[in-house]
Amino acid sequence: MTKPGKHTGKRGAVLRVGVALGSAAVALCWTATLVAQPAGLGHEDRATSLYRVVVSLDSGGHPLLPVSVMAAKQRVEVSSATGVRVIGTGDGAVEIYAPRERPVVVTGKDFERSARRYYFGVARVAADDLTRLRKVRDEWRALGHKVKTRGIGTTYALRGRALDTRKTVLCIGEPVADRKNADKRAAELAAKAKRDVFIHVEIDRHPRATLLAQAAGAQVRARDVLWFEAAPDAKGNVGEVTVLGTGGSGRRKLNLPGRVYVVPDDTGGLTVVNEARIEKILTGVVASEIFASAPMEALKAQAVAARTDMLAKVGLRHRADPFSICSEVHCQAYKGTRSVSARIIKAVEATRGTVLSDERGRLIDAFYHAVSGGHTEHNDNAWKMDPHPALRGRPDLLPGAKDLLTGVPTEQQIRRHLANKDMSYAAASGRNSKVLRWSAKRTVSEYRPHLAKHGIRQAVRDLTVLKRGVSGRAIELELTLADGTKKTIFGELRIRRAFRSLRSSLFLIERGPKNAAGVPAWFVFNGAGYGHGVGLDQTGACGRAKLGQTFRQITGHYYAGSKLEKLY
Repeated sequence: MTKPGKHTGKRGAVLRVGVALGSAAVALCWTATLVAQPAGLGHEDRATSLYRVVVSLDSGGHPLLPVSVMAAKQRVEVSSATGVRVIGTGDGAVEIYAPRERPVVVTGKDFERSARRYYFGVARVAADDLTRLRKVRDEWRALGHKVKTRGIGTTYALRGRALDTRKTVLCIGEPVADRKNADKRAAELAAKAKRDVFIHVEIDRHPRATLLAQAAGAQVRARDVLWFEAAPDAKGNVGEVTVLGTGGSGRRKLNLPGRVYVVPDDTGGLTVVNEARIEKILTGVVASEIFASAPMEALKAQAVAARTDMLAKVGLRHRADPFSICSEVHCQAYKGTRSVSARIIKAVEATRGTVLSDERGRLIDAFYHAVSGGHTEHNDNAWKMDPHPALRGRPDLLPGAKDLLTGVPTEQQIRRHLANKDMSYAAASGRNSKVLRWSAKRTVSEYRPHLAKHGIRQAVRDLTVLKRGVSGRAIELELTLADGTKKTIFGELRIRRAFRSLRSSLFLIERGPKNAAGVPAWFVFNGAGYGHGVGLDQTGACGRAKLGQTFRQITGHYYAGSKLEKLY
């Protein structure tokens, strides 16, 4: 045992437990096993609160956002050039300073799965839009369904500015406790109503496990969550941590700012969450979402869009998870700060705190995508949400170019559009040339495993686009199956995934030779663009910046009618 108050630094991890006694504090230091006691320290409450707290402020008043960066890991290693501070309770009441020579190794045992409820959602409506709520409710009641409402979103404030992300989810039927059954039932409801039905998840009990953090002979053992950050350097500055996760989907190593915490998940593995200042996370998001060599004004436009989207999603995504957003394309791509360049930092700093809001003062859902294909899409055609005036599809063509995709484009219009020279701003950028126009062949053996995820287990005789959006993207696709029955897939993302991740749903279809059952050997999708097509065209933004437009002009085009506002 080391002497109280002495930091051994080199050979053993030092445990510091601070206990307030009036105006005095007692500090104990030793190399041993610590058990973080939930009853005395409120540890269990802190773990539960992670599933409710969606944004907070640090001591300097800077907004912090928790972002998941890894999942299903069997082992997590946390290290830093200055050593690692292991915070057993999240508030510093129990902590270990582990030396820098070795990483802190985190594992888990005694895992318990969560308990969740899966509802069948039919619409998400702004909480204060009572007219829209009644309209949607009455439509589904007329189809013979009982309609229930569930609240999502939250209200919070940044530097005195109140922000409201609340929405109401309208649901039909009774919730179920099993995800597979929920997916199957949702598909049945959608087929019967010929409308999209999505899954809305709520959590009754979060996953549980005993977590073990070990370093240099010391061990911290706690239920459900442990926090980590870099130890301060000689000047008191706190740097980044390096996190290595192994197991599950493979090995992943990230450099992360701020603090990380580790929690159990339903895979029997560990999820790693990075909680840091939004502006720090934003540098990593911009580095992951757009070319580092993009023109400066395009980088600024991306920073504004990503910041707005992060703050607008607070309380809406991952309501049953211990974080606000994920680091995948479902929310925003984020791979830590390893690839962050000086130019990206400059773009983020130049637009610090700047967001896009609508005429009601609400942050807009600042969606973005890689390439529009020459025309952006209405937000309500891509997702089950209300139309938004700042997210209307429109041509994204150079001055003087003729828009061939007018109204709701026909197949003839789309064929002419694909055959003509690409006169979009994306083409003018000189980037992403392989996805401006593309062709993808899908054989029966290639698409059937993906259709099976949608509950369709037969080969396909024919495909018919029943409905397109203003960009020409397919948003309802009818499949005639081998036995003659018909199934409809709703939503451009589901359509793309059903045929092995097509680049977009702006396509025309060619059919291969048929067998005796009338099933084509393959389908060829000839298309344009990459992604859902809503909001900022990232490659188009590069083209606009290359031709001299500022980030204000760029965001003004892709989010027409919105206004730039500095929150902090």
